[in-house]
Amino acid sequence: MYYTTGFRRDEIQDLAALVHEQDQRNATGLRRPWPPILGLFWSVVITLAYLRGNRVQWELAETYGVSQSTVSRAIAGVTPLLAQALRSVVPTAEELRADRQ
Repeated sequence: MYYTTGFRRDEIQDLAALVHEQDQRNATGLRRPWPPILGLFWSVVITLAYLRGNRVQWELAETYGVSQSTVSRAIAGVTPLLAQALRSVVPTAEELRADRQ
C-alpha cells in the first residue's frame, strides 16, 4: 500500500478519520460522498493513489475490482474532504522558505 499511496496503513487510517470528521462537520443529511461498495478507507486509498501517481481511473478500477465510475465517485467525494481536513497542516507556497524548495 505504501508504494501506491506514499502512506503506511496506519497513516491512511488517520487520514480516513480526518476525512470522516470533516464529513461530519459538513453534514447536510445527505448520504456519504464516497461509494458504499468501497467504504471510506478504500475510497481514501484510491484517492491517494490517484493523486500521487496520476494513474488513470480505469487502471485503478481494475486494480481494486470496481468500475471506473465507482473510482470516479470515490475521488470526487474524498478529494475535497481531504483538502479541507488537511488545510491547516499543509503549507501554501507563500509559507515555504525560498532557500529550502
